Amino acid sequence: MSSVFTARFRHLLFILTFAAALLLASEKRAVAETYYHVTLKAFLDPRDLSAVEWAWVTLVEIPKREAFPDEAALAERYGGSLRGSVLAFVRASAWRSEHRYAIEKRCKDRPAEMKISWNESRSDRVYAMGGLDNPDNPDEINFGFTTRRIFLENKRWFDPESRAYVAVGPVRMEGEAAEEIRGDFILRPVNYLDPLKHYSFCGKQWVEQYRSVFNHFHLHEEFLDGDNDIFNQTVGKKHVVYQIIRTSSRTHPNWKEQRM
Repeated sequence: MSSVFTARFRHLLFILTFAAALLLASEKRAVAETYYHVTLKAFLDPRDLSAVEWAWVTLVEIPKREAFPDEAALAERYGGSLRGSVLAFVRASAWRSEHRYAIEKRCKDRPAEMKISWNESRSDRVYAMGGLDNPDNPDEINFGFTTRRIFLENKRWFDPESRAYVAVGPVRMEGEAAEEIRGDFILRPVNYLDPLKHYSFCGKQWVEQYRSVFNHFHLHEEFLDGDNDIFNQTVGKKHVVYQIIRTSSRTHPNWKEQRM
């Protein structure tokens, strides 16, 4: 009698364990997150293809109703719903190469060169956000760098301008003329550790804040034919090659690597 009871108990325990495993797997599938890994390479000088900027961004898909609860409640009050998704900020970084070039100008009515340069630098103070704004086509994606409020993966809003921005001015070397600081140094969507752009012309040297090609750069793209990878480039004033990967993995496949 006891052996029969033991066998039944073991059988019941196996069924319960198997059911619990299925339920856990189902819950994991239900909360699986979708990540968007963006890699961008900008060409800064058509005469020198080694003059580039790279940026790497990871975003995660979150329903708009969670990012905008007040708006979602208002929509529901009138019988509707807030559809679409926000691509919340997870992490971002950027890098620029060293570059020097000259522009032909005139100094005191004589031909002269204005020399312009900047040094290699990196930045983890990079701000971006995206969205899936067409509820009828979840393959359409908007993405851009910004200094406006961004929605974070922890489902909180963050204002980049709430963080103090400190810029280090030019270092004066002994025996060299001091560089004048011109213009404002303010928070931008991409803020390099070395924010200086150097000028030398007509016996004067000065610096201005370097402005990244990615500042306020935006994309509107679409994943085609069920693919999860976009590879494309812009044409016109800004030449940027970019890749967007949609995946369940939180790991950016190209993170801080200069490859696509």
